[in-house]
Amino acid sequence: MIDELQKSRAPDTKADGCWKGPNGHIHVEVKKTNSVRDVRGALLTLAYIIGQEPSKNQAVCVVVDTRLSSGRLKEELVRFRQVIHPVIANRIHFLLGKGEAQGHHVNAFSGSIENAPAGFYDWLEELVSNERQDVYAHQLPPRQIVVAALAQLRLWNASPVTVKYLQETCRASYPTVAAVLRVLADLGWLEDSSERGVRLRYLTSGEWMELAREHARQRKVLFFTDPTGQSTPEQMVKRLARLQQTDKLPQTVRIGGVIGAAKHFPELDITAPPRLDLCVDRDPSRIATILDAGLLLKAKPDQRVALAIHVTSFPLDASRWESKSQGPWASELECLADLLEMGYTREASEMAHHIALTNKETSTPHE
Repeated sequence: MIDELQKSRAPDTKADGCWKGPNGHIHVEVKKTNSVRDVRGALLTLAYIIGQEPSKNQAVCVVVDTRLSSGRLKEELVRFRQVIHPVIANRIHFLLGKGEAQGHHVNAFSGSIENAPAGFYDWLEELVSNERQDVYAHQLPPRQIVVAALAQLRLWNASPVTVKYLQETCRASYPTVAAVLRVLADLGWLEDSSERGVRLRYLTSGEWMELAREHARQRKVLFFTDPTGQSTPEQMVKRLARLQQTDKLPQTVRIGGVIGAAKHFPELDITAPPRLDLCVDRDPSRIATILDAGLLLKAKPDQRVALAIHVTSFPLDASRWESKSQGPWASELECLADLLEMGYTREASEMAHHIALTNKETSTPHE
């Protein structure tokens, strides 16, 4: 279904960070890339931003973990400045990250910025560190984030939402949201509503299965094995709770798989979880290391999977929708996708039937 969508890009209107100094702001876009095209897109985004702002404000594209050289980036900036209005051109810069920080903040970056304000590089180093950790948050395709958001709003029986809300919440361009809605409308999955906004109609169990299969295909997953064979899913869940309570793991790390599915569907006919499944919006290897430093990436087919980490995104603010809380659990869609991925097709079908039935029974009439 989602294969029909075409990827479209439009400049974002918000950078990854903004340094607010006494003599002006510096907007920062961080790119972990080897592609010049990505750099050009970042420069264009920054041009849109500072084109609306006072002349004292500047912008910088920070490129990290890349094979692009400083000379190549300088050449690209020169070419970009030649086609941008002079009022904006000289206010846009680039910096090249020199790998992980070594405690020498000023030397951690090099590029076209001269006389950066005091404290800027300390701040920038922290921003880049966070972006390195969060870079996986953007690897679920924007169109799939929009679909998953609409599915979750349907499960919450939320009111119709506007295209603008989907754009801002999912950090997706208007063409991307519009393309998703066109496909869903062609499928007949959108509800006819007199209100301003859109939402999914009630979906059948088969349609929930179709959504879950596509969601599983779109996600990235890393598998980890336990050489000692001593870490059980239940033990890791307890460890996860302690780490989240002490803020050593982000609250956005959620439990899916068999354990999460059983919370949404208590009648799930699986006696014991074969592994722990987590949904994260951060670097999965880092999450696995924090959870259990002894876990290793699965390298051989015969190694038993102890932990599966799915890279996904959950952009919705649950507090807007009657304080609905996900707690530590992944969404129904994520859990359903996990079951299908593990080969529990019959159990997934039963859960999909439960989801479809429950969603319809607990809804309130839509005026």
